[in-house]
Amino acid sequence: MVCAALAVPAATAAPPDVYPLSSVRRGQVGYGMTTFQGTTPERFEFEVIGVQDNFIPGLPIIMVKSTDPKLATSGFWRGMSGSPLYIDGKLACAFSYGFAFNKIAMGGCTPIEYMKREGFDIKRRSGPGALAPPSTMAQWRQITPTGAVEDIFSRSRTPWLFATPMPTRPAQPTDETMVAAVPLALGGFSPEAFAVVEKLFEGYPIAPMRVGGGGGRMSAKDGPTEFQMGGSISVQLIRGDMSAAATGTVSYVDGNRVLAFGHPMFQAGEIYAPVASAEVTTVVASAQFPFVLAVPRRELGSLVQDRGSMIMADTKLKSAMVPVDIYVTSKAADGSPAEKGEYHVEVMDDKFLTPALASAAVMNAINDIAPDRDHVTAKIDSYVKIKDLGELRFTDYLYANDGAGSVIGGARGLRALAALAFNPFKPAKAERVELRIDLSYSADFGDVVGIQLERPTLAAGRNTVKMVMDLPDGRRVTEDVVFDVPRSLAGAQVQLEIGAGDAARLDAAPPVDLASLLAAFRKLLPGNVWAVTIYLPDEGVALKSTVVRDAPVSVMDKLAPQSRTPRALPFKPMARSIQPAKRVIGGSASMLVRVDPLK
Repeated sequence: MVCAALAVPAATAAPPDVYPLSSVRRGQVGYGMTTFQGTTPERFEFEVIGVQDNFIPGLPIIMVKSTDPKLATSGFWRGMSGSPLYIDGKLACAFSYGFAFNKIAMGGCTPIEYMKREGFDIKRRSGPGALAPPSTMAQWRQITPTGAVEDIFSRSRTPWLFATPMPTRPAQPTDETMVAAVPLALGGFSPEAFAVVEKLFEGYPIAPMRVGGGGGRMSAKDGPTEFQMGGSISVQLIRGDMSAAATGTVSYVDGNRVLAFGHPMFQAGEIYAPVASAEVTTVVASAQFPFVLAVPRRELGSLVQDRGSMIMADTKLKSAMVPVDIYVTSKAADGSPAEKGEYHVEVMDDKFLTPALASAAVMNAINDIAPDRDHVTAKIDSYVKIKDLGELRFTDYLYANDGAGSVIGGARGLRALAALAFNPFKPAKAERVELRIDLSYSADFGDVVGIQLERPTLAAGRNTVKMVMDLPDGRRVTEDVVFDVPRSLAGAQVQLEIGAGDAARLDAAPPVDLASLLAAFRKLLPGNVWAVTIYLPDEGVALKSTVVRDAPVSVMDKLAPQSRTPRALPFKPMARSIQPAKRVIGGSASMLVRVDPLK
């Protein structure tokens, strides 16, 4: 992922003169420019109501109203954010805030001098494709509260995108009746997936709308070849067979630098995503919040800043996205093929948003193929390519009794995206993601109830136990599990734990750097095996990601809790056996048991 030049002409017109905020007075009249339909901005008239200081801490706002016939039906709408407003022929502000249920067109505008200050005077650190700084321990703890690697991948019915950190939500206006938002047009999303995205972006100045727009692959020959003030601009979060594009209006153009929106999207600071010209289909005159229907067209640059008063794009930069390929097949309960489909999308490359957007796309693909609210068993093979660090592969076997959309929270390939993005050791970037999902409308699932021993003790060597499980239809069944007990444990009392491989504790030291974290990921077991774990009576030490299984007592005394460090921790050694399972397994069981002494 590299920073590259876009082969598009740069805007050549000189930037307009700025009308100073200090000269704005009540009763002044002027005109604004915005796009009502198509790609050509049109003029509308307005009048200044006054200036409201500290509308957002440190940011004043110019209050305006309009009786222009063009706005008589709709008023100011979502998607108009960024529309430039002129007084005495000079650029004063960008429309940015509106009211719900207006009887007249009235709203607030962000002074252009504040937008220029944040957009042009604050320099970005890097460029598209650059690795973000390492994450904080607080963010890492949000991914894994206990610090254990296996907890990152524990099965969950909650969509993983709700568990990942998101940018801090922007400050709200002091006048709670005024809101800022640009429409986020979602194309190709089911109602269930749309509801998830809507919840994900709750509290940000973007309003998800299931209205299409931006679906399909964009032609490089379509749309305007440069941004113009009052024209539409789209920030592309997802594109391809599904799409999510936030569309607002261009406020100011100075060569390759473009200011828009007049308010933030996420207020994430330095952030990169493709920006494109857009074509307005129509303005929907909703009584609550009117909004624009628009379609992204030609890619013209990259978003580079997202701050309190604006977003800024650079037409000389190109922002690469992360490809996500999704293949879904479904089968009836009798095993006969039911439906299949494939989806190819790209999601914006951002440590906060890539995991969430990829998860939303996968959830949508599953709901599209398998919307039924029925028992479903899923096999998910996931692949993540990591820049300069190889790849990760996972196989998950999952079950839900209320439809396939519920299983996505257990897909470890998606969870790995967030773990990589927010690891506290060293930056890591996902370059490609692929998921192959096989769904079966069957209740091929067993919930572990307990362990049945053939006799009260274990033998050193080969053993067989019966795992007791409850099935969804109410039956109770058993399955034989065979495992080995090390001869060195003869005569010892041990803890025996048996459960699904993908829910078993990892037999590895806690990671201390990115290399050991990736190594731990690659040691995770698939979900189609029984994991038999025997916890040894001896104490061990995890030292710099290496396990010392039989540490002397003197060493253990040195590792008392008051002297723990991240690189030297007590570690409970284990012996591990695995065996293929006949069904998806839920839960685990454990017991204390003695091993027979050697004869």
